[in-house]
Amino acid sequence: MESLYHALAGAADGAFVIDEEQRIVFWNQAAQEILGYSAEEVVGRACYEILGGRDERGQMVCRHHCYVVATAVTGSPVANYDTYARTRSGEMRWVNVSVLNFSAPEPAGSLIVHLFRDATQHKQEEQFARRVLDAVQRLGQTDLSAVVIAAPASSSGPGLTGREREVLSLLAQGLSTSDIAGSLSISLATARNHIQNVLHKLQVHSRVEAVAYAFEYGLVHRE
Repeated sequence: MESLYHALAGAADGAFVIDEEQRIVFWNQAAQEILGYSAEEVVGRACYEILGGRDERGQMVCRHHCYVVATAVTGSPVANYDTYARTRSGEMRWVNVSVLNFSAPEPAGSLIVHLFRDATQHKQEEQFARRVLDAVQRLGQTDLSAVVIAAPASSSGPGLTGREREVLSLLAQGLSTSDIAGSLSISLATARNHIQNVLHKLQVHSRVEAVAYAFEYGLVHRE
């Protein structure tokens, strides 16, 4: 047991160990750095009370008799998974978790090792990419001539001007920079400037991301 705990203590990943009753019996320094709890605060407590992990649909993952423990105690492998866990400050953070079952001498019985790492940025990028793909797919299924600005100026995005809202609408219709310039009777350079201003204010890096943002937040819709 001491050799296991010694190895986990130096791990770069967060690591905690629970017994078959789901009580935390070990918690390393990396776990404290990721979630904020010290070992003194969590050892002896139920893991689900500490993490309160949920999946993307908001369903509880960390709970009494969770599927992870039920699977691990049988000796079956548990696929790594993402969970939205609670930090000591109350902030929710995505972590990716790997699980190992370890047979300890009696009376300890089975111990379940959880190795985890912060996956928040990766998860957010994954979710955003999914939203972009969904928006592009919707564009492919939409009569683009019917796409218009949906929201009034007060809720038209982060400080977009009326002209910038028009530009965003035309971007959503799939128009090129030159087409936007011709449609609005402005120069090509002015059209480029408006597009860059839209990207900057929406804090996105491409036209596809701007269109995804527009669909997601209701800035454009079909008539």
